[in-house]
Amino acid sequence: MKTLYALLTLLVPSHLLAEEPAASAPPDSAEPARCGCAGDEPGPLAGQLDPSFGGAGTGIARVRFGADDDGGFFDVDVAEDRIIAAGWGQGGLGATRFRVVRLTGAGALDSTFGDGMVTTGWANSTGDLAYLAATGRQHRGEVVAIGWRDRFRGASADVALARYAEDGSLDPGFGDGGKSLLDLGGDEEIRGGLVAPDDGIVAVGQRDGRLLIARATADGALDTSFASPRGYRTVALGTASVAEAVALDRRGRVVVAGSVERDGQRDMIVIRLRRDGALDRSFGRGGAIVAGDPGIDERAVALAVSPDGGLVVAGDAGAEGARDFQVRRFHPDGAPDLEFGDGGVAAWPTTGGDDVAEDMALLPGGAVLVAGNGGERGEGGTTTPLLARYTCDGALDPAFGDGGVLPVDLGEFGQLHTVKVVSDDKVLLGGGDVGMSPGPGTYGVVARMWM
Repeated sequence: MKTLYALLTLLVPSHLLAEEPAASAPPDSAEPARCGCAGDEPGPLAGQLDPSFGGAGTGIARVRFGADDDGGFFDVDVAEDRIIAAGWGQGGLGATRFRVVRLTGAGALDSTFGDGMVTTGWANSTGDLAYLAATGRQHRGEVVAIGWRDRFRGASADVALARYAEDGSLDPGFGDGGKSLLDLGGDEEIRGGLVAPDDGIVAVGQRDGRLLIARATADGALDTSFASPRGYRTVALGTASVAEAVALDRRGRVVVAGSVERDGQRDMIVIRLRRDGALDRSFGRGGAIVAGDPGIDERAVALAVSPDGGLVVAGDAGAEGARDFQVRRFHPDGAPDLEFGDGGVAAWPTTGGDDVAEDMALLPGGAVLVAGNGGERGEGGTTTPLLARYTCDGALDPAFGDGGVLPVDLGEFGQLHTVKVVSDDKVLLGGGDVGMSPGPGTYGVVARMWM
């Protein structure tokens, strides 16, 4: 086990807290009742792909994007008995488009949703580059895609949203003909997002090098009641900062995780906002926690709210060539949960190379599943998709894979980008594959695995 990591906190500059009213809810307890670890053990089939899913009993559904050479699925969701897989891919002329796919429960393309896949861009041009980062569903069943559009013909990079009706067509009641571009006055790059219970849309990432949290209304307009009157909040910490993931806690507060660059290294950052977009000063110090070990580069890419209200944050840490998956757990007020791992952090070497985290799922029994790519680099610079399973106390689970780590074969050049819990004993994995078999081009990949 690695030595105890130092937990560093950073005071958010006072000007960022201006005009924040006093919290109306009682403060969170630093010592909540812990959700027990009963039932967090892997099932007898854990780590095996579900042969009832995908083609030819493989457990994997592959969706061909075309003769392009980049992209994949970066988010997956379950809509009743259907699966939504969303991401981006290059077109035949080099443009990059949103790709949203609906699969049946058995992993076949659902032809009642467009032709199974709908592709969305903003201009008929090879220079039109739109990247989808997250997806969600609104109450009437519409699918919302959340991402960003890169600079185009002198315009800035903007938040990009789209909404699809049940048949896969763009919903004319959303934005401009089903699509919405939100220009926040700079260059925005979106890394994550969600649809809130009130159908509002939250997008996170960075704007001009500053961590960004923006909110749109259910119909795709900027929600100026959030961080009024702007509709977004940026947080200036260090020389640069970015939000990679977002979640809502049990009180509807917005929690984001990412990284901040300062003193020549990256540290993990978690920020909590009240529902109106004001920094929640009851969390961490001034609304933020910055955690890291001096001399070690660290970032967060995923977070989840546990049943007891605490936070589980996953990412990776280490020097280039020797990065490892890492998980931290915090109490609801932002204090580290010292009963987890080594002083609140579980950082275990998993392979001999760079292990770069992409996503995380909090399993029903309290175990943590981290998804990413790493290990020994093969011919052509490829990496191996990896899953690492941690017990609810922060140890690699020896009953899963090889000492807690499992490689996943998603194809010749497979990459793992996202993981989603779909039942008490199964997860969905999403990613991409750029290879020559069963044909040249890019494939979006969805796998279903026992857990």
